[in-house]
Amino acid sequence: MNTSLIIGVDAGGTHGKLVAVLADGTVLDTGVCEGLNYNAIGMAQARARLKLAVDKLLAKIGCTDYDGLSLGLSALDARADDATTASFAGDVFPTSKLLLDSDAYAALIGGLLGKSGVIAISGTGAMVLGLDENKKQHVIGGWGYKLDEPGGGYGVAIEGLKAALMSLEQIGPDTELGRSALDFLGVGDARGLINALYEEGREPAGIAKFARVVDRLAEAGDSISMEIAAGQMAILARMTGKVLERCPHRLCLHGGMFEHSGQMRRLFLQELSSLCADIEMHEMELPPELGAVLMHMMEHGTLTDEIVTRMKHTWERRTT
Repeated sequence: MNTSLIIGVDAGGTHGKLVAVLADGTVLDTGVCEGLNYNAIGMAQARARLKLAVDKLLAKIGCTDYDGLSLGLSALDARADDATTASFAGDVFPTSKLLLDSDAYAALIGGLLGKSGVIAISGTGAMVLGLDENKKQHVIGGWGYKLDEPGGGYGVAIEGLKAALMSLEQIGPDTELGRSALDFLGVGDARGLINALYEEGREPAGIAKFARVVDRLAEAGDSISMEIAAGQMAILARMTGKVLERCPHRLCLHGGMFEHSGQMRRLFLQELSSLCADIEMHEMELPPELGAVLMHMMEHGTLTDEIVTRMKHTWERRTT
């Protein structure tokens, strides 16, 4: 048995998921950590959070070191260059063991096991990534929180909070979002809401949690919340349709918005079906953290069908 150890990480904006895998594909154990999007929290904090999580995972499996650390990062939309890799590594992670690419790419590799196709991600942020028949990547989205990135939890939340303020200050339609936003942030009026949003330490991932409120109110029939949900999913559907024009029509969906909200998933697919025909929907074969492990193996030319089979078997045994 090859006992080389690879740690794969799905480094999202709200949280990170880690998995430890032997080079033969045997899944050993998993871990979690806080969000790792260094564009939102800074490189130093992302590095510190990851170091703590890696150390905890190593301790769980009784190991002191790893041979490869492969990350799908929400802060990236392509393979990291040497300067970015060195900056992320600092004096904590050996760059020779480190592989950084986008979280969308790692998710697509896990979802379709390296086949060409498209993945639409709606988590804290949103991105659509496709691989064409020549394995060229096509990316739309991933604009980040400074541009009120549409299609993910943060975009939904920001639109909801703006509608809440418009309602509270009586310059927009009345909506239950106003009262719910005050409760969400624990304040009493519009000025308190604004101040709370700008409090030091309030991260985009925390603000994005208001998307759950928008989703709930939309389900309950609040018209403004319904407009926001439909509008945000329509934008994500258009992004996905544009990438599907360039890639095989295999599609995976991933991210908290799709996983936890049947309404958002339904709105997205409804809009997408009006734009694209003959879409072949696929469930994720493996999760993004294992996609990151596959990414490492592909990079080093060690991936085989036998490894994939063992990985799927040992993963399913852990999760069922």
